[in-house]
Amino acid sequence: MKDRDVLRGLLEVSKMNVTTQQQRADTLEQRLRELDEEKNALTRELQAAAQIVRVDVGPFMADIYKATPTNIIQAGVNTNPLSTPRDPANVANFPVVQGPSTAGPSRDRNPKEERDLTADIVVVYPPSQLPSPRKQAIENAPQLIPDLPDGGTVCFTRLFLTANIGGGSQALISNVAMPKPLAVKFGITSYLCPNLWENPWCPTSPGMAGYMFVGLGEEIRKFVQPEVHELFVGIAKTKYRLMGRYQAHRVQPLTIEEWLTLPEKVRSKYCETTKRKAKDSRSVEGISAAYERGELRAPCVKLICLDFKEDLYKKLKAQKIRQNNTNSSSSQRLIKQELPITRSSQKRRRMEMSIDVDTDESFMNDSSE
Repeated sequence: MKDRDVLRGLLEVSKMNVTTQQQRADTLEQRLRELDEEKNALTRELQAAAQIVRVDVGPFMADIYKATPTNIIQAGVNTNPLSTPRDPANVANFPVVQGPSTAGPSRDRNPKEERDLTADIVVVYPPSQLPSPRKQAIENAPQLIPDLPDGGTVCFTRLFLTANIGGGSQALISNVAMPKPLAVKFGITSYLCPNLWENPWCPTSPGMAGYMFVGLGEEIRKFVQPEVHELFVGIAKTKYRLMGRYQAHRVQPLTIEEWLTLPEKVRSKYCETTKRKAKDSRSVEGISAAYERGELRAPCVKLICLDFKEDLYKKLKAQKIRQNNTNSSSSQRLIKQELPITRSSQKRRRMEMSIDVDTDESFMNDSSE
């Protein structure tokens, strides 16, 4: 009897151990499934992530690198893959389609013309990491890739846009009340000019979807209904890049968690903008604290590309080349006109200095005597 009871007890213990082990196995299996799903998701993002592409724009220019998804092959672009300087997982997974062409076949590149514009081409990295819900909201939006040899990398100043399209050179939303010929030709009645240092979720290349934080002060009622505007994004001071024609529509403002994911410099700059545009009497620090408490929430506008007017970009680029050439010629003429005067003045000064030295020496000799 005792042996049977002992064996029965051992059997019960064994059953308990088997149950425990089975539970552990089930837990580990579930964890493995979760890790496998995370791995597959990461792999998909890596496959669609930005990689560095070298764009050759002339023998006198260093290679320009532009982030594009790996499955994009653009006409006129060397798509040899290079290592990316930032985490590719930060980039939204946008479907990619070739943008509808609004022009004839692309002309051959003119290295001289493009060398004249190399100072305006700026390296732009992928946008800062989008929170998952924001990323999902635009991941099915098609990214329109314009058929341009230079990838649409030439930038323009606000004054240049005002002179060639119309509108103001300061406001983020520029309404073209007195359109220039280009505005009339392409039907431009307004355009947007957000910048990346206050709107880091903005598109960084033509056709890309994104967001901007616009809707303070007088803009509080803007974009409640979808609006269509040409979009120029400031990727550096005084350098705005044409992204295309976009639909802008207000979505839910940033949550506290989303606000805190923004770089500190972006938040600080946005608090300054809030104080100026909303005429908030609080200090910048007080406004920042209000955003962190959720008392204030940054407005958010979704940007979806509708098309890219390649002819518009080419006209702006050609005008910029003409302007650069005109300024260069004027500078050279001015230098030539000033050179004879400058040399004569230098010669006259040298003669005066020689006379002064001789006089001083004579005076010193007379004094010594």
